Amino acid sequence: MPPFLSRPTAWWAPVLLTGALAWPGLSSAHSLLLACQPAADNMVQCKGEFSDGSDAAGMAVSVKAYDERVLAKGTLGGDSTWRFRLPEGEYFVRLEDGGEHSVEVDHTDVKP
Repeated sequence: MPPFLSRPTAWWAPVLLTGALAWPGLSSAHSLLLACQPAADNMVQCKGEFSDGSDAAGMAVSVKAYDERVLAKGTLGGDSTWRFRLPEGEYFVRLEDGGEHSVEVDHTDVKP
């Protein structure tokens, strides 16, 4: 019997692994998403999540001026939201997972 038939996993296992890694969606990373909108009492509410729909609860959020001064900071709550008082002037909101994912929303994109 030829050697490749006596150990079938020796030749098709790498083929299956390569196929699984190349298959769209199976090996792709999920993007971090952030949406912010005006809320009552001169507040802004932001909600974070991953592109697969999983929550981003507990992740760090900061509001910064364009010169990188921190205007406010906190973490997303159990419902993946966080509220902050609307700052004066231009700002952006940054959500970070502490690793490879981060996303920013500019104040011009904070819309109802």
